[in-house]
Amino acid sequence: METLLYFGKVILSSAVLFLYYRLFLKDKTFHHYNRFYLLSILVLSIFLPLLKIRYFTLEVNQNFYLLLSKLPQINSSKNSSNELLYIQIITIVFGVVSVFYLVKLIFCLLKIERLKKTFKKENLVGISFYQTNLDEAPFSYFKNLFWKNSIAVESELGQQILKHEMVHIEQKHSLDKIFLELATSLFWFNPFFYLIKKEIHLIHEYLADKKALKNSDTKAFAQMLLASHFSGKQLPTTSPFLSSNLKKRLTMLKKSKTKFSYARRILALPLLFILAFMYLVNAKNKEIKNTNLEVEQFIAAAKSDTISPNKKEQNTMNNNSLEAVQTQIAEKQKEIQPLQERFNANDGEARKITGDLQLKSEALRKLSAKNDFDSPKFKKLDSEIIALSARIDAIYNKEDFKNLEKSLNQKYGEIDQLYVKVDAFYNSEDFKNQILKSEEQAAEAEKLVNSPKFKKQIANAEKKATEAEKLMNSAEFKLRIKDAEIAAKDSQVAQEDAKISSAKMDEEPEIFI
Repeated sequence: METLLYFGKVILSSAVLFLYYRLFLKDKTFHHYNRFYLLSILVLSIFLPLLKIRYFTLEVNQNFYLLLSKLPQINSSKNSSNELLYIQIITIVFGVVSVFYLVKLIFCLLKIERLKKTFKKENLVGISFYQTNLDEAPFSYFKNLFWKNSIAVESELGQQILKHEMVHIEQKHSLDKIFLELATSLFWFNPFFYLIKKEIHLIHEYLADKKALKNSDTKAFAQMLLASHFSGKQLPTTSPFLSSNLKKRLTMLKKSKTKFSYARRILALPLLFILAFMYLVNAKNKEIKNTNLEVEQFIAAAKSDTISPNKKEQNTMNNNSLEAVQTQIAEKQKEIQPLQERFNANDGEARKITGDLQLKSEALRKLSAKNDFDSPKFKKLDSEIIALSARIDAIYNKEDFKNLEKSLNQKYGEIDQLYVKVDAFYNSEDFKNQILKSEEQAAEAEKLVNSPKFKKQIANAEKKATEAEKLMNSAEFKLRIKDAEIAAKDSQVAQEDAKISSAKMDEEPEIFI
């Protein structure tokens, strides 16, 4: 339980610190500060929850311990063993996933070492220079630069790329990337670590672009970035020149120096102190509260050997409420369908435009390989790519699209909550007892049907039914039926004769003597 609590604190710490970055520091021009601030988030969010303090803490009620010593012990080993089993399963899952990512990282590092042995090494300005035919080249890894054969080092494009990659090497960006990979491997469940990783990669490119642009033409450098866009896949621990954050890098090239930057940096310090104080003061209080709670539970359990079943039934749905929840799920799914169709239509349009953008970018890349930067076709493709990017941004930044996405997320969240209630019903002790009782009744019924006594009763009933059918089909029974019918007719005739005689007597006159 303490492990899960620690993981929760790690996520909370990184969330608060990253939120400050998104609000006040993101896309500002002080890239060195942002780089070390984001790296500090990883370190602080990992180690800050481990700190504890003995000051400003609550006091444990000594009367509880005195009472505890006089109460009989309650056997709770079963619950403890179940809880321990769940914790062990969760720990194993976390560990297996972390080992998978660590092994993946090791394979990546080994792949780079194999590349160093595959291609010929040259010494260039204090670094190891490798001429390769790799799709992901050019990229740097510590003091190793893997170059692409199709790019001439002496050309203007090659010199700009070389300056760019030298910045990655000089500022040791590979160390950042290995640290990021380790952090995301061990804390793979923390989504904010992935966001931080993405931002640091982008800041690396900002730093390299800024220094490579020094004493160079901004427009020419921007055209060079456009010409180099859309390369192959990247290795996670390397610093490739051809990254996919083209628009952001072009925007940052034209951005002026951020004002009030020093004030923004200082504002991060009180935030860190507040977080530290919250954890340090509350850590011990949390332990004492848990201890007091356990003592109170111990006392309550000592007063009653069994827990009232009504407490469990209070949180359990009945069949009627289950049907109502299922009806709500169906209604919400109907509400979601038109929203999802509208969302898919907008998203499909954006994806189609993205496909066109990739095709035009590939054509632009081929022109740039021929150094045909001033041709009308190059300029036309350049303007079309910018226009297509603007259309994609317009689709995803529309208020209607954002509201639609928000509504879908909200409704899917509501459906998830309803499914949680349904799962709670099916996992409740009351429902399990009902199923168990039904199974027991079915087993008893099957046992009764298969018992010799029941089979004998069925056989006797069948025998009597056969005898009755035989009797009904016998000549004697049929003769008796016929006699009964004749007797019934004779009786009917006699009744009619009696009625006629009675009527005649009523018509004859009375004789007086």
